Amino acid sequence: MFLKPDYLIDGDITDIDLDRLAADGIKGLILDLDSTIMAPKSGIITDDVADWLARAQARFAMAVASNNKNTAYLEKVQQVLTMPIIFRAAKPSRKAFLKLVLDFDLKPSEIAVIGDRPLTDIWGGKRAGMKTILVRVLKTMQEPVWKSRMRNMERIFIKNR
Repeated sequence: MFLKPDYLIDGDITDIDLDRLAADGIKGLILDLDSTIMAPKSGIITDDVADWLARAQARFAMAVASNNKNTAYLEKVQQVLTMPIIFRAAKPSRKAFLKLVLDFDLKPSEIAVIGDRPLTDIWGGKRAGMKTILVRVLKTMQEPVWKSRMRNMERIFIKNR
């Protein structure tokens, strides 16, 4: 199914087992930005995420693909992250993902897309022939109750397929 991730993580990005990804043949990671590696509009990465990113960057080709269009925010993000960033990615379009395949010089099957949204991150990664990893929003974030409920319903739908 196009929305079912290859890896369903019951935690945030810092709970992803990098050894397992490497053992499964993953050589590149494409990360979502908002709620996956930083709180939306914050431009700040927590220490836990920074540590995970540093460990991941030592082992994998990495980049960010975000649908975000806020110029002031994006400038903050570019000062914080030390990896290529594609903004206005129009996920689930494959365009940004396929550009990064060329940049990484890897096969799509050697790349995993990590994100918190099935309809953008997971679907887009699947459309590009990549592995996909669905994570929960950052542990440090507080989302509105309605948004958390929607995410939980999406996960129920995915688990039952």
